[in-house]
Amino acid sequence: MKFLGGLILFLIIFFAAGIGMHYALYKEPGAFLWSLQENPDGSKQVRSTAGKLAEEAADGAAEPETAAEKQGDTISLYNSKDLGQWEKTAFGGEGDVFVNEDGNLEFGFGAIMTGVHWGGEVPATSNYEINLEAMKLDGNDFFCALTFPVKESHATFVIGGWGGGVVGISCVDDLNASENETMQIDGFEDNKWYKIRVKVTDDRLDCWIDDDHMVDLPLKDRKISLLPGDIELSVPIGLASFITRSQYRNIQWTNLPSPQQTDSE
Repeated sequence: MKFLGGLILFLIIFFAAGIGMHYALYKEPGAFLWSLQENPDGSKQVRSTAGKLAEEAADGAAEPETAAEKQGDTISLYNSKDLGQWEKTAFGGEGDVFVNEDGNLEFGFGAIMTGVHWGGEVPATSNYEINLEAMKLDGNDFFCALTFPVKESHATFVIGGWGGGVVGISCVDDLNASENETMQIDGFEDNKWYKIRVKVTDDRLDCWIDDDHMVDLPLKDRKISLLPGDIELSVPIGLASFITRSQYRNIQWTNLPSPQQTDSE
């Protein structure tokens, strides 16, 4: 009897310590790592509080990724396996369009232009960026003509046009890239990747090649349009080359906050 009484006293002290420890750690009734919790249907269940906290921590860690996916800030437009939602543009006399052994989108020589255009829904018409890498393999004219939306219209960032050196936007106030103030002259090597970046906001159009800011154009009171002709087949987003073999990779679209949202923040 003396042993049984001591055992009972030990168990009482042991569970009292467990209840005190549980409340000190989790601020809710329970013993050690276990508590009586209510299920959604109203029934009671003894459950590990530590397990519950671990699940909550895991759920919290997953929230930023889920939010980013919902916002869809950056969208890959090319999967390096097939054309996906890109469609070969029927310019007439165009060269081959294919995914090569390195997973890059490649254009062969065409009689005039070769290219692709986006067959899916355009993510936005303003407040976005397009980033890609382009490389000239062989030829003497533009290896990248990137067509993109600018609010209600479209424009083309021409890289290496008019014999291989002209860079600029077609068209600004009905003037093509060789005639308006965005025109610059640059040289481009064969078999070298160039990083292309186009940023469109409600009030500006900016373009970069690598780290060089090539186009810095306020849009207020300016007419933005496409050069009349075959390039109009490149809408809403398009890539084209002119009698030039070229490759493209890492084509990405990033949605941006509007200037009004940025100002309010």
